[in-house]
Amino acid sequence: MVSYDVKEEGDRLIITLDPGQPVELTDLADSFAALSRIYERHYRSGSDDAPRLFVTKLETGSVIAEIAPYGIMMGGIAMMDGGMIVTDFANRVWRGISYFTGGGKDTKLLEAPSKEDAADLKEFTRPLVGKTGARLGIKQARYEKTDGEKKTVVEYKFDEAELNKASVNIDKALALPAPKKPEEEDQDDKIRSEVMLFLEQANRGPGKERGRTGDRGRVPDISDKVLPVYFRQSIQGLKEKMLQGKDNPFAMVFVVDIYATRMDDEIKGYTVTEIHDSFERDDE
Repeated sequence: MVSYDVKEEGDRLIITLDPGQPVELTDLADSFAALSRIYERHYRSGSDDAPRLFVTKLETGSVIAEIAPYGIMMGGIAMMDGGMIVTDFANRVWRGISYFTGGGKDTKLLEAPSKEDAADLKEFTRPLVGKTGARLGIKQARYEKTDGEKKTVVEYKFDEAELNKASVNIDKALALPAPKKPEEEDQDDKIRSEVMLFLEQANRGPGKERGRTGDRGRVPDISDKVLPVYFRQSIQGLKEKMLQGKDNPFAMVFVVDIYATRMDDEIKGYTVTEIHDSFERDDE
């Protein structure tokens, strides 16, 4: 039988997920699984001896979880002296999300998370994105050995607007192709910023990221051919922004950021990642 040596003192990571409405169980599980993957990637390095994350308490109301690093010892678990790990992990998650919020002068100096971390941060915050009044709290708390009192060491908070902005910017970052060597770089194999898109055909369904699509368009800066058009999925609803305005979308020029997909040195389609502006076509 596994024994649990749970000490009252020590550092905890306290995560508060408050979507302002019920959360589907699978979404919550996926969220914490993504958080665990970030921890495994940076703090375990494939070592079975390194501390693992355990939930030590769950509270009602918002989803509030206390998490602490424990080591596996002689068939049981024992809390490690994880103050430095909790400090660095809390700061890493804060830095990752803050990088994508783009707010505040301090965040301008933050290093971009890896694509793996960005994808997991997206999954971690997914239950909160697009929810009115949603908020996320990341706190490092320390239980004192003398009296069991809980003292907040550091706390980070993100509101609804910051979470939504981070989600959009993570989508953009994940849309970027993997870095290539200078000699392999090609103008079409990267995001092209603020180019003109002429939408020539569109169905009534939502925009697709992949597969067969009835949406087609032309980007003269890249090719004169009418090719399939895809849309990066985000809370913005990029295709809906094009089609639901008062103007006829086929009489408009859309200024967009776009990724051109190539196969065998031939452009096969476009993925819209951002819409900046639109104006009427000049067909004269």
